Amino acid sequence: MKKIIYTIGLILGALTVGQAQTKLQETNAEMAGVALLGEDMLLVTKKEGDGQYLYTARLGEAEATERAIALNAGRINAIVGGDLAAGEVFVYHKSGRKQERITRYKWMNGEFVKGEEVRVPRLRNHSYNLGLYLTEDQRQLYIAAELAGSQGYDDLYLSEWNGKSWSRPRNLGKQVNSDQAEFAPFVRNDSLYFSRQEGEAAYIYGAALQNGQPGEAVRLPGVVNGKETYNAYFSKRADYTLWVAGTSRETPRYVAYMLGDRAEPAVTATVEEAEPAPVEKAVSEPVVEKELKQTVEPISEEPGVKAPVRAATPTLVLYNEFNRVHLSLSELAGLSRFLRLQPEGASFVIKGYSDGYGEPAAKQRVSEQRAQSVKAYIQRYFADKAFRVEVEGEVLPGKGKAHRKTELYLVQ
Repeated sequence: MKKIIYTIGLILGALTVGQAQTKLQETNAEMAGVALLGEDMLLVTKKEGDGQYLYTARLGEAEATERAIALNAGRINAIVGGDLAAGEVFVYHKSGRKQERITRYKWMNGEFVKGEEVRVPRLRNHSYNLGLYLTEDQRQLYIAAELAGSQGYDDLYLSEWNGKSWSRPRNLGKQVNSDQAEFAPFVRNDSLYFSRQEGEAAYIYGAALQNGQPGEAVRLPGVVNGKETYNAYFSKRADYTLWVAGTSRETPRYVAYMLGDRAEPAVTATVEEAEPAPVEKAVSEPVVEKELKQTVEPISEEPGVKAPVRAATPTLVLYNEFNRVHLSLSELAGLSRFLRLQPEGASFVIKGYSDGYGEPAAKQRVSEQRAQSVKAYIQRYFADKAFRVEVEGEVLPGKGKAHRKTELYLVQ
């Protein structure tokens, strides 16, 4: 009896009553996972005709996804663990039947840096699908597959690293596995989470772990399990929960959700040709990040010292997409390379521009927000270099990408 109480109590504690539910992204394309890297980068896994690929988007601009070239090193790519809060992610790559591996990536200075590779145990998997979760210490690999001796369709297994090789996958037993398909494993602390197919629907379950052995699986309560809905790819951190819900009624539809008390980003996309649409609020008003509410301090002049002079031409020009305040990953990579070359304490003027589309007030707001977005990025990722920055904004009469930009001017 104690074991059952312990299991149920642990799983019920995974969700907090009264938390705000936010819809992150909605698409007809099949989503095979969603994760949050660091504080504001979404990683979305999508199944496509020629494979499975990872896309990135900023929190608050989840509709503006772009394929993450560095993370897609195979035909099948999937997030299988990592310390995402610290910007580290483990990605599974498969290019052929025997060409599969797990690679560690670190988000550093605006780009993904490739790290060590981890071998994947060879499996005689009879299922079309393969789901993996690698623990942060890289010593336990949870596997969803149809191997010999499965309870039904796909079952959950555990393989452990002995320092030289992976152990033979061990079936986690009837506490977890059923005559239905179990898939999408995820481990946090001492709990195993996964999804179970039940007819056309799927529901998220959890089981307490003791020495790697799961207790009785319990279906999670609350909004993460919509009735008669496909609920899967559950993940959890200290302050939020993510999952994907889908339905095949009429037109297939997949929605990524976040449940938690996270703040919305302070700089949001503003539609240039019209006032911004109202944002749905679930429980409370979002908290504006402190670093973006700081007032811009002018570069001071000391008596007897020659006043600093801004360069006549921009040192770096970055281009923004239409209706986008934040820069794309490719533009951020260029910004990071530039900043790494600058000496500590360097001074810049960041100037954002909006083109001729939209109402005057909205255009001016966009130009300033673009500059503030770059400033926030510098303060977050290059704080150790103590750069000094001012921000400006200007509306250009011309239309087109050439007029939607952010410029950096060195001050000397």
